[in-house]
Amino acid sequence: MNITVIGAGAWGTALAISFSAQHCVTLWARDAAQVALMRDTRCNRRYLPNAPLPEKLTLSADFSAALAGAELIVVAVPTAAFRNTLKMIVQSG
Repeated sequence: MNITVIGAGAWGTALAISFSAQHCVTLWARDAAQVALMRDTRCNRRYLPNAPLPEKLTLSADFSAALAGAELIVVAVPTAAFRNTLKMIVQSG
Protein backbone atom coordinates (compact mmCIF):
# COMPACT_ATOMS: atom_id res chain seq x y z
CA MET A 1 0.00 0.00 0.00
CA ASN A 2 1.18 3.55 -0.72
CA ILE A 3 0.96 5.60 2.47
CA THR A 4 1.66 9.29 2.96
CA VAL A 5 2.28 10.63 6.46
CA ILE A 6 1.67 14.37 6.72
CA GLY A 7 3.79 15.84 9.50
CA ALA A 8 7.37 14.95 10.37
CA GLY A 9 7.31 15.51 14.10
CA ALA A 10 8.03 12.67 16.51
CA TRP A 11 4.64 11.02 16.01
CA GLY A 12 4.59 11.30 12.19
CA THR A 13 8.19 10.14 11.90
CA ALA A 14 7.59 7.14 14.18
CA LEU A 15 4.51 6.12 12.19
CA ALA A 16 6.35 6.50 8.88
CA ILE A 17 9.24 4.35 10.10
CA SER A 18 6.84 1.67 11.35
CA PHE A 19 4.68 1.66 8.21
CA SER A 20 7.73 1.51 5.92
CA ALA A 21 8.56 -1.98 7.16
CA GLN A 22 5.71 -3.32 5.03
CA HIS A 23 4.55 -0.47 2.80
CA CYS A 24 5.75 2.25 0.44
CA VAL A 25 5.74 5.39 2.59
CA THR A 26 6.26 9.09 1.96
CA LEU A 27 6.84 11.39 4.92
CA TRP A 28 5.96 15.03 4.26
CA ALA A 29 7.35 18.00 6.19
CA ARG A 30 6.54 21.64 5.50
CA ASP A 31 10.13 22.73 6.09
CA ALA A 32 12.26 21.97 3.02
CA ALA A 33 15.47 22.48 5.02
CA GLN A 34 14.33 19.86 7.53
CA VAL A 35 13.58 17.44 4.68
CA ALA A 36 17.02 18.04 3.16
CA LEU A 37 18.70 17.39 6.51
CA MET A 38 16.67 14.22 7.06
CA ARG A 39 17.65 13.01 3.57
CA ASP A 40 21.33 13.69 4.25
CA THR A 41 21.45 12.16 7.73
CA ARG A 42 18.68 9.54 7.37
CA CYS A 43 17.28 10.58 10.74
CA ASN A 44 14.99 13.24 12.17
CA ARG A 45 17.49 14.85 14.55
CA ARG A 46 14.99 17.43 15.75
CA TYR A 47 12.16 15.14 16.84
CA LEU A 48 13.37 11.51 16.86
CA PRO A 49 17.19 11.56 16.85
CA ASN A 50 17.77 7.93 17.85
CA ALA A 51 15.60 6.35 15.16
CA PRO A 52 17.26 5.90 11.75
CA LEU A 53 15.07 6.48 8.71
CA PRO A 54 14.89 3.45 6.41
CA GLU A 55 16.41 3.98 2.96
CA LYS A 56 13.10 3.07 1.32
CA LEU A 57 11.24 5.82 3.22
CA THR A 58 10.63 8.73 0.83
CA LEU A 59 10.94 12.26 2.24
CA SER A 60 9.22 15.24 0.66
CA ALA A 61 8.53 18.93 1.19
CA ASP A 62 6.30 19.02 -1.92
CA PHE A 63 2.72 18.57 -0.70
CA SER A 64 1.17 17.60 -4.05
CA ALA A 65 3.97 15.18 -4.88
CA ALA A 66 3.72 13.59 -1.43
CA LEU A 67 0.01 12.94 -1.92
CA ALA A 68 0.31 11.63 -5.48
CA GLY A 69 -0.59 7.96 -5.57
CA ALA A 70 -1.36 7.73 -1.85
CA GLU A 71 -3.87 5.05 -0.95
CA LEU A 72 -3.85 6.11 2.70
CA ILE A 73 -3.10 9.55 4.13
CA VAL A 74 -2.18 9.80 7.81
CA VAL A 75 -2.38 13.31 9.25
CA ALA A 76 0.09 13.66 12.13
CA VAL A 77 0.22 17.40 12.71
CA PRO A 78 -0.43 19.52 15.81
CA THR A 79 -4.10 20.20 16.53
CA ALA A 80 -3.63 23.88 15.64
CA ALA A 81 -2.59 22.90 12.10
CA PHE A 82 -5.13 20.12 11.57
CA ARG A 83 -7.92 22.15 9.91
CA ASN A 84 -5.55 23.90 7.51
CA THR A 85 -3.88 20.59 6.64
CA LEU A 86 -7.24 19.02 5.77
CA LYS A 87 -8.04 22.03 3.57
CA MET A 88 -4.71 21.58 1.78
CA ILE A 89 -5.52 17.91 1.16
CA VAL A 90 -8.94 18.78 -0.29
CA GLN A 91 -7.47 21.54 -2.48
CA SER A 92 -4.81 19.22 -3.86
CA GLY A 93 -7.52 17.05 -5.35
